[in-house]
Amino acid sequence: MKPHPAKLTRTPCRATIAAIAISLTGSLTPVQSAPTLPPPSAKTPVRIACVGDSITAGVGTDFPGFDSWPAQLGRMLGKDWIVGQFGVSAATLGNKGDKPWQQQGTSFQKVMEFQPDVIVVMLGTNDTKPKNWAFKARFADDYRELVEKFRALKTRPEIFLCTPPYVTKREGGINETSLLEQIPIIRSVAAELNLAVIDNHKITEGRDELFFDHVHPNNNGATVLAKNVYESVAGKPFAGEVPDTWESEWQGFVSQEFVANKRYCRLVLPKTPLPGNPWIWRTEFFGAFPSVDIALLHAGYHVAYVNARNLYGAPQAMAIMDEFYAHMVSVKKMSARPVLEGFSRGGLYALNWAAGNPGKISAIYLDAAVCDFKSWPGGKGKGDGAPGNWKSCLLAYGLTEEQALNYPLNPVDNLAPLARAGIPIIAVYGEADTTVPPEENSLVVEKRYKELGGTITLIAKPGVKHHPHSLADPTPVVEFIFKNRL
Repeated sequence: MKPHPAKLTRTPCRATIAAIAISLTGSLTPVQSAPTLPPPSAKTPVRIACVGDSITAGVGTDFPGFDSWPAQLGRMLGKDWIVGQFGVSAATLGNKGDKPWQQQGTSFQKVMEFQPDVIVVMLGTNDTKPKNWAFKARFADDYRELVEKFRALKTRPEIFLCTPPYVTKREGGINETSLLEQIPIIRSVAAELNLAVIDNHKITEGRDELFFDHVHPNNNGATVLAKNVYESVAGKPFAGEVPDTWESEWQGFVSQEFVANKRYCRLVLPKTPLPGNPWIWRTEFFGAFPSVDIALLHAGYHVAYVNARNLYGAPQAMAIMDEFYAHMVSVKKMSARPVLEGFSRGGLYALNWAAGNPGKISAIYLDAAVCDFKSWPGGKGKGDGAPGNWKSCLLAYGLTEEQALNYPLNPVDNLAPLARAGIPIIAVYGEADTTVPPEENSLVVEKRYKELGGTITLIAKPGVKHHPHSLADPTPVVEFIFKNRL
């Protein structure tokens, strides 16, 4: 049964919940309460589109996918609701602004495809910039135009307009003076169109501690905004702490998103778990080319991920992975011997962690994997290389280029611990890969691993470059994993 959206002021139009959160460089402020909203028709889940700028996108929070106000709102509302985040950084409400939300590629198309029952709009922060506020005479008309477009959607969503959050200090042209001129216009448009206003300005005004900078809310500020929107949508204040796990759907399976040791994590649950809770650990690029992951979920495996991006398998990444492994085994009760899955640069993570923890894994699946950082991103061989990534890689490891070229713990040079532990490896690669040349990566690992007495299986894809990863038919990889299941 579709959840009761709550008591929101509205006229006898359609009884659905709509939360339009249009946020740009800052979030909008909730306005006055609206008339009581009648219960919606039976429908689960209820879909809420949060439309806005960088504030809605989560800029200023630690992990936007988890800490932004739409993400926190989703966890507050629970499994009977789906919250979509449609924040575009620097976007303006005004169509004459320097980055109109309505004109940003497929923004509106994506909202249409989402089929929202509720839209929460929080836009206007970027409109306060002098070059954009020069068109303030058009602000009300442009807002009406956006609302009418949303009202024309087949789902006939309920729409909420938010006032943008307080601006603590002028930054990049964004200023509180123009915002104070803007708020009455938002209220006027809402009154004219019989829409409820969520006043995010009032609840953030004078509370500098809620902001990452002078415009973007930090994690605590995003919590304040989420609770304010929740009260309008659910018709009651949110009680207690924001849940630390957010359940959503991924490829038809329940996906749990959570933070452990200050890192964003994800665990996808099989419908029927195998005994012992086996899992495959995607070390980078969660969700990309997921044929093996999906097949394993159907077979009873869990799929897990922790965000250690842009660390190239460096010691800092290993520490993050150590903490994640401990959490998965002790808290989530997963098997103590996962499969490591290294896609592209994820190979650095998988092989390095395995070398340091050979007794904690059952097998390794590599796919177009970087096995030598001198090859990629270093570009010191036949490969294309990536100069910007190479600089980031050196920084992550704390090495000079000269030190990196002689680094003894590069995966291709540190396979002995895996061979001694008898860890089986399967590696898929494209024979025409010029980004991560197999002759500098997978084929080197094969040769050296066999010389060390290790077991490795290679699957070559003739004519294939770095992309696409994986296999159209993942059966060979899945069978390999089951064969080596511990």
